[in-house]
Amino acid sequence: MLLARYMTMTARDDYSYSRPSSRRGDPAVYPSLRSHETNVVVAIDTSGSISADEIQEFISEIDAIKSQVRARITLLTCDSELNYGCPWTFEAWDEFAMDIDIRGGGGTDFKPVFNWVQEQDSVPDLLMYFTDAEGLFPKAEPLYPVLWLVKGKETVPFGQRIQLN
Repeated sequence: MLLARYMTMTARDDYSYSRPSSRRGDPAVYPSLRSHETNVVVAIDTSGSISADEIQEFISEIDAIKSQVRARITLLTCDSELNYGCPWTFEAWDEFAMDIDIRGGGGTDFKPVFNWVQEQDSVPDLLMYFTDAEGLFPKAEPLYPVLWLVKGKETVPFGQRIQLN
């Protein structure tokens, strides 16, 4: 519920006074409701300290979010490096189907995900990281919001931490 509420706040719905198509023949300009699709990067910790059942729980959470909020989701899986095949992108209209070969089992380093985001042309509206928070964090806090969805009792150095039970 907290995630859906946060993502609803980041999805910007606003009125636009842009001129309609000239083919309509109506010279008046009426406001129309425009919506911004939320661009979310979701990272899943696939290190050895995360069980296959926990990864499945993370995927179920992502699926629930995707069904409630119009969002473009870019999925990354990472242990000490990004996993083979990353990233996977799901547009707002796509069904979230996980026929992805998730690998991992090594140590945990969160930096590859943040480095990947930094290399992109634009920053996401939100980075959500599903993890147990046992690993190496980036030294600097990014300029975009980060939600840590944590299984366990570890703390995070920046962003908002949400406890997953």
